[in-house]
Amino acid sequence: MRMVAGISLAFICSSNVAGLGGSVLAQQIADTAEVVTFAPLDGHEFSAAIVPKVDSSAPSEPLLDRLFFVDGMFSSKICERYGFVPGAYWVRGTADAIEFSSVLLSPTDGVMEWKGTVKDGKLSGTMRWTRERWYWTIEAEHQISGELASLPPKPPTLD
Repeated sequence: MRMVAGISLAFICSSNVAGLGGSVLAQQIADTAEVVTFAPLDGHEFSAAIVPKVDSSAPSEPLLDRLFFVDGMFSSKICERYGFVPGAYWVRGTADAIEFSSVLLSPTDGVMEWKGTVKDGKLSGTMRWTRERWYWTIEAEHQISGELASLPPKPPTLD
């Protein structure tokens, strides 16, 4: 799929047909889509804390990270160290927030599915990491919370 910037046509289609089992259709559309309308999160950077969801009463220490939305792509600074490459992100606007999702892939460490909401400069969501091994599959879910660290530069004005 060729991304111009921002959201892809595949996200729009998959969100409309997901309840009907439309993921195959959405992928077929994504493979040929070239139309992108806007990128409301592009240029934004978030300081985030990632905490594993565990079945224990002991609190987990947060892992501090930087999350980036650039040219229609989402990335995590920490995850890049483990070979996860930036992935396209998709958005959906609600009355007062922006919902996003992205999938990051690593050739050695699996798949990370990110889903979240940005509202009033705050980011919250989940990250699910899956790593398939020949004898078992590791699955871990994490809670994410963060704050806006930087805004995109404003375009110059003609005064």
